[in-house]
Amino acid sequence: MTTVRVTELVTRTPDRAGNVTVRLVNGKTIPIPAANKDLVMRRTAQQAKALPKDTGDITCGIAWIKLKEKSNKHPVAIETGFLLDKVEAIDFTWFATIKGPDYSYEYTTRGTPVYGDSWEGDYQSDKDQAEGTYTAMVDRSNIVLTNGAVCTNVGTAKDTRRLTKPKAACLKMMQANSRDGWILNSTQPVKHRNKTDPSSPAGTRAAGAQACLRKNLGDGSPASHPKEDITGWRDAEQFVATHSPGTSISRCHLIANILGGKGQIEDGGQNNLVPCWQVGMNTGTPSMRTYEKAVKDAVEAATMGPDDAVYYQVTPLYKDSDSTIPTGVTMSAAVQRADGTQSLLPITGVTNTKGTTGQLNLGN
Repeated sequence: MTTVRVTELVTRTPDRAGNVTVRLVNGKTIPIPAANKDLVMRRTAQQAKALPKDTGDITCGIAWIKLKEKSNKHPVAIETGFLLDKVEAIDFTWFATIKGPDYSYEYTTRGTPVYGDSWEGDYQSDKDQAEGTYTAMVDRSNIVLTNGAVCTNVGTAKDTRRLTKPKAACLKMMQANSRDGWILNSTQPVKHRNKTDPSSPAGTRAAGAQACLRKNLGDGSPASHPKEDITGWRDAEQFVATHSPGTSISRCHLIANILGGKGQIEDGGQNNLVPCWQVGMNTGTPSMRTYEKAVKDAVEAATMGPDDAVYYQVTPLYKDSDSTIPTGVTMSAAVQRADGTQSLLPITGVTNTKGTTGQLNLGN
């Protein structure tokens, strides 16, 4: 902000807002409270005699504005104000423009600073607004100083930021891949895609999966059976041939197909698959399917609000850094509410063992 000297009273009759217009030394005109015009013009005459060639453009302080959510965590609210430098004010007129998704508002206020050299004000919209990117800017504001000059040029005070409405914690960390929620898979490197074949190339194994699930679940996909199969598949086939010939094994989704989990090469689903016993870890009671159904039921529950979600995690457990087949998986899920509360679902882990025997762990 800069101080600009007043040179002339342009209008003498107050307008509806109680202001008169004065001209500044830089040629611009601004409104000031009519109650202050005598003081301003008297100081103007004094300054004109003392500093006839003065342009008056001297830094007088800083203006600021900050966007934020309202006290109920919905958009939109602002804080704004000024801090003067070695001068004091007798009056100010403040304008701030707020714009966002289908929203525009001009905040206006005037008064006398309680502390003379500073003022802070705030505003919040009457109605809750949509989340999105908002911009707030101070413009056309001025501060009448005790020396009769005017502190103006506050248009550089601006703030742009994304404001959000209350929602489940996991929805604040948006990823791709699950419509109005998200799914994230991670991998770890292994020396060989199949541990039993030292000639097999290096590859990656599924390291974990997280999902933020709402009622509009993404479309999952079944496990593909490519010529170059998932990491550890040949190891699993060899284990079964040796210990339980003819028993079915499967490619287990970490995030289930019914929850939007992928399984195809084209959709990145290979990172979501691990070798497992078909009956034991994949299906049966209990199995991954047992807990996946519990998660799906929670997502589809009538008590789920539009901004609630289920945060779901599945982590494969491996014996060591060279393992290509997990010994089991840990599973956890929590219903996260828009108000910040959450409740855990009663799900746990599953071992990669055959049927209900608890034997023949496929993990290597």
